[in-house]
Amino acid sequence: LESNKNTSRRVGVFTFPTVAKGDVAMPPFADTYATAARLVCFGFDGLAMNSHCERMIDSGCGAVIIFSRNISSPHQVATLCASMKRRAHPRKLLVMVDQEGGRVARFSENNHFTQIPSAQDVGNALDPVVASQTTGDVIGKELRAVNVDMTLAPVVDVNTNPLNIVIGDRSFGSDTNKVGEVASAFIRALQKKGVAACAKHWPGHGDSAGDSHDSLPTIAHTYERLRAVEIPPFLDAIAAGVASILVAHLVVPGMEHGAGDTAANTKGGDEKNGPTLPPASCSRSVVGALRNRFGFRNVIMSDDMEMGALRSLPGGVGRCAVDGLLAGVDLCLVCHSEEPQREVIAALAGAIAKDERARKNAAAAHARLDDLCKRFVDGAETAEAKAEAFSLSRVDAEAIVGKSSDQERVERAVGVSRL
Repeated sequence: LESNKNTSRRVGVFTFPTVAKGDVAMPPFADTYATAARLVCFGFDGLAMNSHCERMIDSGCGAVIIFSRNISSPHQVATLCASMKRRAHPRKLLVMVDQEGGRVARFSENNHFTQIPSAQDVGNALDPVVASQTTGDVIGKELRAVNVDMTLAPVVDVNTNPLNIVIGDRSFGSDTNKVGEVASAFIRALQKKGVAACAKHWPGHGDSAGDSHDSLPTIAHTYERLRAVEIPPFLDAIAAGVASILVAHLVVPGMEHGAGDTAANTKGGDEKNGPTLPPASCSRSVVGALRNRFGFRNVIMSDDMEMGALRSLPGGVGRCAVDGLLAGVDLCLVCHSEEPQREVIAALAGAIAKDERARKNAAAAHARLDDLCKRFVDGAETAEAKAEAFSLSRVDAEAIVGKSSDQERVERAVGVSRL
């Protein structure tokens, strides 16, 4: 930015520039913190809003993720989500959950929802496309009823490594074409119910030997192999109109040269071994491939920034979040603790204040999040009406979610009983 066109003002530890007409349109001064917070999805403990949750919403966070720790019943979770949306009003707050089915299901029969089988069971059904459509339809209907706007599903990783414990039965199978077809059926059915889907874990976690929850795995395949096996299901998901894609914390050397943005991609390193490659979630090449090579125009988000894969990297989660924004990530998941959540927001705010590329990417991210919210995110009044519908004085919750007819429909389509 030209110094004769702009002034700056110090707020707290940051110096925020005033952006002149014709430059990237971003809010000045302290609003830069809220601009950064919009790019963060936070999580918290509790069945109702607590002070941690209130502070993150008041900071301007654009999304919240709920877990089993936040869910006891349909009425409770619908009320929780409505209260968070009211706190954020007039902004729209994106509420998301991990509802894949199988071992990754935050809603289950234990809290009066339909029990959804694993993706592996769906993929092994007599007609896996019909089975996937059915599970997508039921998940979409139930999440929409309790004010959840997005599920971080489907997993579109191809399960080519039987030793891969992090994916395994979360995948629809080991055949690339089948995974793409079945995942696309799920996406279309889910989004038809008004709930956003998220294809994960770009560019493919199915053949990793390690678990990115604990360490930073490397996918050592060549780009040619990735393009033939791991990437096609993501392209099928894009063709199906998937609302978002989640990028994994994986090192992918085969995509670091010419697959996307050709900007330098190094992170850390030492004199003996030279610079190290960044995780996919921080890589301009890996994230850039989604935009520049494969034409994805919707929201790109990171996996949880608190995962073990990022703990030992230089600069911590703040540096990783900034690298992600510069790479083209629109939304950073920070799913548990307030300290790293605030660290990420502060780091993003500093980058947006000082770096033109960060400002441009943040503006583009806001536009994509706006579009997602228009398509899938309920406002406070709609959410409150849905929560009120669960009042036991008016209607039995089982008439809305956890219906025996839906459970039977899922089991019939998949061919697997929950009993």
